Amino acid sequence: MTRKKALLFAPLALVLLVSACARVDETRFLNFDAESSGGSLGAGWSGFEKTAENDTFAWCQARQGKLAFQSRGGGDRLIRFRCWAFAFPGGGAQSATLFVNDARLESVPIAASPSVYTVLAPGAVFRNGANEMRFEFAYAEAPKDRIPGSTDDRTLAAAFDWIEILPPVPPPAKKS
Repeated sequence: MTRKKALLFAPLALVLLVSACARVDETRFLNFDAESSGGSLGAGWSGFEKTAENDTFAWCQARQGKLAFQSRGGGDRLIRFRCWAFAFPGGGAQSATLFVNDARLESVPIAASPSVYTVLAPGAVFRNGANEMRFEFAYAEAPKDRIPGSTDDRTLAAAFDWIEILPPVPPPAKKS
């Protein structure tokens, strides 16, 4: 290639390089701590706390909690999360309905003990770039109103340890 042709292709190569560098970094994991998810938590979340085992978590303090995350669009995803319900004597069952970009995915019962839940999200609900995940809960109650001796006046629905957004695992190949 002559020097003149190389100079003609240089701007095109630069544009391709810049567009490759501008590729959206897809959110794969949010640990509920200040270092990795502070900017992702929207309306409805408390500050970060720690369990007796030193695991960080955040309470959803309302009947609804929103999270921001990045996606490259298209393609199904598995949304997995570890959480537990705020439970109290005589309280009903807690459940969470998961939405991505206002598309309703699934409603799951939430146990009082830490448990992992998995929801399949179809690729059509994701956008390239900024996305929003929303959890809607059956209830959010203040411990001071439900547990004798408690002075915690926050409304609590469920505590979240982590969320991951992953491509689904393909089924194993059939042996012939």
